[in-house]
Amino acid sequence: MGIFRRLTESTESTAVFPFVFKITTSSANTQFTVPLANYLGLTPSVTIDWGDGTSSPLITSTTSPDRIHTYASAATYIITISGFMPGFVVNNNASIRSLITELVQWGIVGLRTVNFYGCNNLTVIPGSAALDLVGGYTGLNEVQSFVYFMRGTGITSIPADLFDYSPSATIFTDAFSTTPITTVPNGLFDEVTNATTFASCFFNCTSLTNVPSTLFDNCPNVTSFSATFRNCRALTNVLQFTNNLNVSTFNNVYNMSSTTNALVGNAPTLWTRTPTPSGVDAFNNCTGLSNFASIPANFK
Repeated sequence: MGIFRRLTESTESTAVFPFVFKITTSSANTQFTVPLANYLGLTPSVTIDWGDGTSSPLITSTTSPDRIHTYASAATYIITISGFMPGFVVNNNASIRSLITELVQWGIVGLRTVNFYGCNNLTVIPGSAALDLVGGYTGLNEVQSFVYFMRGTGITSIPADLFDYSPSATIFTDAFSTTPITTVPNGLFDEVTNATTFASCFFNCTSLTNVPSTLFDNCPNVTSFSATFRNCRALTNVLQFTNNLNVSTFNNVYNMSSTTNALVGNAPTLWTRTPTPSGVDAFNNCTGLSNFASIPANFK
């Protein structure tokens, strides 16, 4: 998607839509805490419709008791958050991660950071077409950090245009790690030209078989690819990082837990760059690479 189209579509809409998701409780009197978070001095100002006929008063603190709700009966509930919410971070919280079962819409609530880390029952990221009338992906246009974004969820695919409205995003650490995705779509990161780190972005995605050769070509400001594809043992192709000349860290980028892995092709000769980036264990156990024998010891 071109920049003109993105700016035109985002400025045409002045509507504000809520952030909506579903939870499923399996027993009576289940408590759920909305994982509100501050971000760089920004604090929330939201109301929550709990989906059971009750709503919260205005919440202006991430520690407010009004962000906690008890559901009398086991059921599926639609939680709607309206207002300004700079952060929504599950962060693998054991008390709520398995309760979240569906993301309905991002809305437009001023998000700067968001993650569903550990929500193993969340299996789908809704496509932009299904969200056209409720803001699409424009609610992600101010997100700066996608750290732990979908880590440990059950998603099996990623919409190609997911980050098309996220020009401010710089951090993609562990964004999709330990998910059962099998492929990465073309153009996924084309619009996040300010990205600085993809450390562990796809770490331990053991079903991932292929990534586009141009995946990071539009990301010239990246400084770290540390462990980006670490332990992706089914992955068959290795990137060359041709346009990523500012990288200082490639540590563990393709480090595999054993020689039983599918990686083939030629490793990029990162060790010949000036200045030489750090590459500790970058190609450890990648014995299927055509030039594995010539890789310096400090890169394997």
